[in-house]
Amino acid sequence: MKTIKFFLLAAAFCLSFYANALETKKAVLGVEAVTYSSDFSKEEAETIRNLIINAVQNTGRVIVADHNSTTDSALKAESERRKQESAMDANTVADMVSLNANSLMTIHLDHLLVTKEIYEDTEYVKVGDKTEKRVKGRYPYLKATLAYTVKITDCANGAVQFQETFTASDGSYSIYNNAPTYSDPDAARAGVIRKSVNEDSFKLIILNTFRAQGKILQVDKGDAKKAKTVYVSLGSEDGVEAKQILEVYNEIDIAGEVSRKLCGELEVEEVLGASRCLAKVKKGGDTIQQVLAIGGNLPVQTREVKQKFFGGVK
Repeated sequence: MKTIKFFLLAAAFCLSFYANALETKKAVLGVEAVTYSSDFSKEEAETIRNLIINAVQNTGRVIVADHNSTTDSALKAESERRKQESAMDANTVADMVSLNANSLMTIHLDHLLVTKEIYEDTEYVKVGDKTEKRVKGRYPYLKATLAYTVKITDCANGAVQFQETFTASDGSYSIYNNAPTYSDPDAARAGVIRKSVNEDSFKLIILNTFRAQGKILQVDKGDAKKAKTVYVSLGSEDGVEAKQILEVYNEIDIAGEVSRKLCGELEVEEVLGASRCLAKVKKGGDTIQQVLAIGGNLPVQTREVKQKFFGGVK
């Protein structure tokens, strides 16, 4: 009876996310219960997990299927069982497929340490013909460091789509204030946890792992030889924004096998709706016009984004 109840609830959970996926065309990213070392309390682990989930959701590119969002005890027990079995196994992938997740994100918190450090205030003084470095004073302070590993796996084939270990640190001594950032270990722990998740880093991860896929629908402006602006089947529900760069591919049939060749570049001018945008042709306007004129297909995907030097992504 318990087994039947579990599968009924799991099916309802699945249908809920499946409906969302159909409405938005977005990939569904399942997020497992966080695992963590003895350095972390349960509350600290959940805080970091929630910060990561928020950063992922803020990208607008995926739907997050959060295992912890369900209140059913059977589902929670199953999640705990998978965690105890170190759950990045075939069963976990099968479970996430049953919840209609395209990919699975696992988070393991590796360590969280608070150490006592010494800041040395130095100066350079002239001694005879030489200049010597001298220590004016030594000041103690607390420094907190943490590390966690994020892994994203394709549920269809078990391939690792992304894996990286992130680190964060907080705490120093200010000569100007003549005081350390933190004098209490608990405050230092809380401080480094607040800084543990960089929104730009996770935007890069999600936008590059889950590139929006669409196609050119028709030419808006141009002439017989060259397209200047086009309509594309990507919009707000795909997380597409104005100024975003899109890559255009030409599909070529070679001996029965279709290959894709990069043939152009677009810049989104205006998002017109949930699944439509207007884009300016930056490269390949002649090829785009020629292919569309003979009824050809031109797939489009968002370009890989990179970190800006002063923050943000481009």
